[in-house]
Amino acid sequence: MELLQKLRKDNLQAMKDKDSLKKGVLSLVISAIALAEKEEKRELSIEEEYTFVLKELKQTKDALNETPENRHDLIEENKKKIEILESYLPKQLTEEEIEDIIKNYIIEASIEPIKKNQGLIIKHVLNSYKGSVDGKLVNSVLSRILV
Repeated sequence: MELLQKLRKDNLQAMKDKDSLKKGVLSLVISAIALAEKEEKRELSIEEEYTFVLKELKQTKDALNETPENRHDLIEENKKKIEILESYLPKQLTEEEIEDIIKNYIIEASIEPIKKNQGLIIKHVLNSYKGSVDGKLVNSVLSRILV
């Protein structure tokens, strides 16, 4: 089942269950995907759809980090949103898996492991593993590897 169809189905169920938090999160993602499809005048691939879920996930994580510690209600709400969004993404790669991917790519592409090539390596990893990797994590792992 395509991601957009699954999101719409789950959004309907959230409405029936009167789960306003889940409905709100799913509505945002559905609207973003639908708008992109309308602008592109074509259906998006599953990887392209994942980018919208990832974008919303990143914004929610940023909001969580900026929430004052005494606002327990907002912290819990953002944690629930993150949990909902993550449930629509494929299994995320671990730091070790990302490190192996980066090292293999450096060897395969005969690239020097230097800071100058960081952009090229990040672009390859993010494009090859859309939806399965977090850009910040890739950057963090890569900074440990590069000289």
